[in-house]
Amino acid sequence: MRYLVYCSYDGTRYVGWQKQTKGISVQSSVEEALGIFFQQKIDIVGCGRTDAGVHGRHYGFHFEADTDFDEQQFIYKINKLLPDDISINEITKVADNFHARFSAVSRSYIYRIHTFKDPFRNQYSWYKQNFYGATLEQLNEVARIISSLRDFASFSKTGSDNTNNICRMMRCEWQLNDGQYELHIEANRFLRGMVRLTVGACINVVEGKIKPEELQSYAQQGLRLPHALSVPSCGLTFEGVKF
Repeated sequence: MRYLVYCSYDGTRYVGWQKQTKGISVQSSVEEALGIFFQQKIDIVGCGRTDAGVHGRHYGFHFEADTDFDEQQFIYKINKLLPDDISINEITKVADNFHARFSAVSRSYIYRIHTFKDPFRNQYSWYKQNFYGATLEQLNEVARIISSLRDFASFSKTGSDNTNNICRMMRCEWQLNDGQYELHIEANRFLRGMVRLTVGACINVVEGKIKPEELQSYAQQGLRLPHALSVPSCGLTFEGVKF
């Protein structure tokens, strides 16, 4: 039987979702807990990758198990086995052909920036000083340019092994909530580092390091953006996935 599970995690101390040769990943931590619960090796498949330090609020993965179990007891017992910065929230049976990665139609993220010193926000938001002059209108002008693109090669980290850079963006919008700038972004897929480079591009335009028309020209040609800025991972949260 195949199961879809939703989890949340604070990515601060992890090398990312996916297992790595060095460091602790969210995936390896969850697989270890599942292995103890089922008393056998369990492999899980996530709905996407998140980089080191990126958080997950409603992240989906699937696994297979031949053993019947009470789902509420499963959640309770797995959460006792997991570290405090990872929690299992939901589990449901799915069809055998369901795939957490390939059945997903969109993923969504929020990137948060606060411009005032607040030690209680620093773990989940980027503290950026001297950003007071930015307006939502300016930021969303850049966001509209980016969301109109089809090829996102300019917004992928160098050295990425993408077979293609085509993404369909459904949403790219800045909001101001509780004195905090937030980029809400949703697409059918994301390239490596794409969200953080998108935020960096918006900031660079607002700060006058590149003009909007220059950004559009570079991006349409698939060229690396001048002054490319990958903002810190702490401000990024994977918010959800749609199947």
